[in-house]
Amino acid sequence: MNIICLRKWFFLSVVLGLIVPHVSLAMSSTKGVDKRSATTELEHYFWYDGDEKRSVWVNPELIAEFNVQTEKNTQLSTSGVTKKANTQAVFVRFLNIGEEGITTQRIEKGINQNNNTRISPVLHDVASTSGVKKALPGNVLVQMKPDWSQEKINSWFEGHGLTAIKSLTFAPNTFLIQTKPGLDAIDTANRIYETGDVILSSPNWWQERVAR
Repeated sequence: MNIICLRKWFFLSVVLGLIVPHVSLAMSSTKGVDKRSATTELEHYFWYDGDEKRSVWVNPELIAEFNVQTEKNTQLSTSGVTKKANTQAVFVRFLNIGEEGITTQRIEKGINQNNNTRISPVLHDVASTSGVKKALPGNVLVQMKPDWSQEKINSWFEGHGLTAIKSLTFAPNTFLIQTKPGLDAIDTANRIYETGDVILSSPNWWQERVAR
């Protein structure tokens, strides 16, 4: 599991056990899209890092495929009670669009015979395909205002058609919101932040580790 450092917060990325099994990649999505730069042919999008808008560029040649395998393990607690716990192993591979049966139509529909597989475009923080690879396995991290009650938060989520699938403990009133994998996570994160009712709304990023 990678740790991604944002400007003001540290987040645990890729809470894959909570990602929606349905796979989707909205290549025609327009929310959160900046106009194409005259200096590059790479399509780019923006997202909010706290209150700062950041851009990411889409790699036109690759997609990221996340595969989650769950194993049941038996553990013996300190009280001597035997418990069963699930351990998840996450595998990420990059596929070339146009090869290995990866077509634009298949990507848009998220066609994977295995429900444990999720598809995302590969993105970069710079307008170059040589940049560090990032991807969107799904879901959004949202921090609500600290003085909001749980009842008010639940009502707000329901009113905006959102589902909170986990309460996170690293900051008050912080939740993991359900989205599809792919660009839907950026769209949803931006839509939530632009309501003005939240402190933070960020896609749940996966980022490759780079040796230093």
